[in-house]
Amino acid sequence: MKKKEWILTGIIVLAALLMLAGMKYFPRKEGTNETAQPVQTEDPDHSVPMPEEKAEGEWIAVVNRAKVILYFDSAVDGEYEVEGNVGHMVIEVKDQMWHVKEVDCYDYTCQHMGWIGTESILPIICLPNDIVIIDAATASEMVTR
Repeated sequence: MKKKEWILTGIIVLAALLMLAGMKYFPRKEGTNETAQPVQTEDPDHSVPMPEEKAEGEWIAVVNRAKVILYFDSAVDGEYEVEGNVGHMVIEVKDQMWHVKEVDCYDYTCQHMGWIGTESILPIICLPNDIVIIDAATASEMVTR
């Protein structure tokens, strides 16, 4: 190698070492990330397993970031709260129908979709929270394991 090549190589190595030292001794401060982070579940890398018992109605899945975070039975009335990318969402189930009762986001489109049942062809989708409420069979095809 020529003298200029050695000097250039030395400058590149020195710059890389300075960057590594800067990342080690001056870490990024908490709260500086501009994108909202989802609330961590017990195991965020895996979906909730599909319930083995037979549903009275139909199993409905709540999917967040390509992971099933909740299954609920469409025939069992109740309210379920889940966390998305932006905030929480409350899903109300009544008379084999469900809808988004409350949601923390800036869009509210999912809340305005109204009541959805097993005969509906459209799922409830909340883009800001990255949540899809869909039948379990379809959810198993769209999630990553």
